[in-house]
Amino acid sequence: QYRGETARGNRFRITAAGAVQRSSAVPIVELDRLAARLEADDGPSTVTAPSGRYFLNEDRLQVAGPVELRSESGYTLDSQAVDIDLDTRQVRTDQPVSGQLPIGSFRANRLVGDIKGRTLVLEGDVHLRIQGGRGRPRP
Repeated sequence: QYRGETARGNRFRITAAGAVQRSSAVPIVELDRLAARLEADDGPSTVTAPSGRYFLNEDRLQVAGPVELRSESGYTLDSQAVDIDLDTRQVRTDQPVSGQLPIGSFRANRLVGDIKGRTLVLEGDVHLRIQGGRGRPRP
């Protein structure tokens, strides 16, 4: 188990069945059967995957799938590979992706997301299903 805090002060925890840092000169930890949790003002986000790499100097998690990302704010993401910047809470994948938003579901060939800012950019063969009444309340 590895616990830390991002440069922005958000606590995170990464657990794995196995973790190996090949050398102290290489700040990368190879992870087997990982689970990660990032605390934030809008609630925690979790990631689970069979394997991944944690880049110590960058607060970055690179996970290989199937990858499942879940956010308490209503977001889910499923893909075969995802890069997560724990400090900025940015998510990126160049692999096909699907998931849920508070307003519906999506799938696309690629994705860039901002968990904290609650924005997603979907690219390539994008399908979005918006379900009425699930968005933000009208003023």
